[in-house]
Amino acid sequence: MSNPFENPEDFVDKQTYFAFVVDGEVTHLHTVDNMLELIVAAMSSDPKVIKLTREQALKVKGGWYYDGTEFKEQA
Repeated sequence: MSNPFENPEDFVDKQTYFAFVVDGEVTHLHTVDNMLELIVAAMSSDPKVIKLTREQALKVKGGWYYDGTEFKEQA
């Protein structure tokens, strides 16, 4: 198997690359395999990232909404 660090040209067209920017500063670089289309679409849509508590992580599901204060199921 090819090593992405030794042969990056074998991987460049198979990944989508993202830079996390906070207050104008690049804080993290991240790649997503192009096969994960839903994640690529979500990451390309200027998402808001919110840290969850343990309780929220056990409760919140995809398709829920965040009103700026709390997570809610779709009504």
